[in-house]
Amino acid sequence: TSGKGYSMNFRQAAEAIEGYVTEQRRWFHQHPELSWEEFKTTDHIQEELEKMGYEVHRYPDHPGCWAMLDGGEGKTVALRADIDALPVEEKTGLDFASENKGVMHACGHDCHAAMLLGAAKILMENKSEIKGKVKLFFQSAEETCHGAEYYVEQGLLDGVDAIMGQHIWGKLEEPYLNFEPGRRMASCDNFTITV
Repeated sequence: TSGKGYSMNFRQAAEAIEGYVTEQRRWFHQHPELSWEEFKTTDHIQEELEKMGYEVHRYPDHPGCWAMLDGGEGKTVALRADIDALPVEEKTGLDFASENKGVMHACGHDCHAAMLLGAAKILMENKSEIKGKVKLFFQSAEETCHGAEYYVEQGLLDGVDAIMGQHIWGKLEEPYLNFEPGRRMASCDNFTITV
């Protein structure tokens, strides 16, 4: 991080909150909710963000929320995590396995939400070093392939210069990360073939 205009060490900051992120991931994993039903999940996220000092914005007819870290003038970057689970019966035997029969975080959204809460914590603790704004977006209904449409229509991306998301990838060994510019890992096309 030296030479980049920041005095903090992001790796050390992430390592310092590893326990918090793990605790959050386990909470999300234990309390999964299907697309457009993530109201308890959103309540939990709001509670955690408010403990950090964020003002949380919700939607009148759907779950999901966002908060803004305002570091003054500069670009606005959005960080996005999806929060919905899948209609899958969990059979992992984990001590933090799903308490909701027939619903499981089988795609990693429990990790995504926990990691974004971790980023929110690091950002707030280092707010004085942030230039510009960071919008933290917790998205409902990613698995339906249409969840993002609602938030865009509600103006979520108005004034946002760039948005970044993340996805865990079980085939990539720790500690490696894969970065590529532009769109990737998305397919929202639905079609029917009649034979």
